[in-house]
Amino acid sequence: MANFSHVRQRMNATGIGFAGIDGVWWLPAVEPFPLPAYVADDLAQIGQAIFLLFDTVIALYGTLAGEACGLTQLLKAKVPPHIPLLMGGGRVEGVRPDFQLQLRSTNAGQRYQLVATELEICPATQGFAHAMQVGYGLRTDLVEHFARYLAGRTLLFVGTHQWSEFLFEQLAFCRALEQFGAKGRVLYDQPIATIADGVRTGTRWQPPIFGIKTKPVGWNDDVLGRLQRQGLAAYLWPNDDNWPKDVGDAVVFRFGYFDCFAPDALHRLLAWEAQGATLLNPTMFILDSKVIMAALQLPAVREQIREVNASALAVLDQCIPETHLLHSELFKQLLSEKDDWVLKFAGFDSGNQAWGGRSLQIGARQSAEAWRQSLQQYAALPWPVVAQRAAPSIQVDIAYSDAQEKVGWLRQGTTRLRSFMLRNGTSQSSAERKVLVGGSHITVSGGTMQVSESTDAVQAPVTYL
Repeated sequence: MANFSHVRQRMNATGIGFAGIDGVWWLPAVEPFPLPAYVADDLAQIGQAIFLLFDTVIALYGTLAGEACGLTQLLKAKVPPHIPLLMGGGRVEGVRPDFQLQLRSTNAGQRYQLVATELEICPATQGFAHAMQVGYGLRTDLVEHFARYLAGRTLLFVGTHQWSEFLFEQLAFCRALEQFGAKGRVLYDQPIATIADGVRTGTRWQPPIFGIKTKPVGWNDDVLGRLQRQGLAAYLWPNDDNWPKDVGDAVVFRFGYFDCFAPDALHRLLAWEAQGATLLNPTMFILDSKVIMAALQLPAVREQIREVNASALAVLDQCIPETHLLHSELFKQLLSEKDDWVLKFAGFDSGNQAWGGRSLQIGARQSAEAWRQSLQQYAALPWPVVAQRAAPSIQVDIAYSDAQEKVGWLRQGTTRLRSFMLRNGTSQSSAERKVLVGGSHITVSGGTMQVSESTDAVQAPVTYL
């Protein structure tokens, strides 16, 4: 613990930051979080199964078979009219599930079971996950996997200004890629100068915002100055006042949902794809909704998955909790099983409430009457909502180092595991079916099931023993 200052310094030296906070903005755990080696194998199998789920749903959507089995209607249900129903080409190349960690009894004793309550298609925190691995002296597998996947192509973060608080960690990840011979750039839908001006004048990045209740000491609103001092400006896409007409064979990561971008920006992504770009998360509106998890309940989807890989269907049944599009026909079951269910916005709410646990309603935390009202209110909303079987995560005691490098303890904190998954697209052998999994880290929050990174949450990189 005497040398923990070096851990923090190494993390900060990567260039990360969040909104007006330079460097580490969470409570860093004193040491990495250990998990058994089999969890790494489980993650690879889960990743393979999740990609197969995406492939199956994409292949069925909009077809006669998809209409007949109800899939197309399910995924279009309650999508607001301002959302373009675009279905570009390609396949899902990257995803970051949010896992609940559960312990289940087996004949061989207790075993960790991972339950994916979210399949995040537009994930943040690549830079934070990398910084944790650097800080604690672990293998930097996330940036290694991305460099391998890119195979000489440029990674282009294409972000919404609504999520620009993550600017510094994305630029830091681009710099890390350079150390592995790869290239990354960041481009937002507003010029960085415009974003910086909004921060300076107090119209942007003003707490309370995601994860930050109030401005801490040292809040820094000089975005352009920070970029220069950190040496990160070089990783911005040049001439960012206008998006280019062509990005060549770049790998494009859309950082934002359909309701975060103007329609012409979404059509520009389609144009890039037509000209040779690869989208990690294709321009398909169905990917932005948690309703896609409910597709696993459809017999036709299950049969198609089974025909390709029966074991993958078993993996999906274990790792994805029962999920349904919320509608009044479910009320009787949801009321009688109140403690077993949660509700959350599926997407398209135009208020960024569908991520970060912001819309979560927990049946076990509500009275019968309050739960009834939650069901009625959520079912009446003009965008889709899902009901999902609750999957409580394990609680742990975890030591952290605060800003003064004093050790504190978060007792009985609720856990969430996140790992980035990429297709192994560089292999032409059977290994192509495997998945690259990296950047695994755990977040621990106190007193709530709404686990997300924040100034008072503990985070740690994962090691496998």
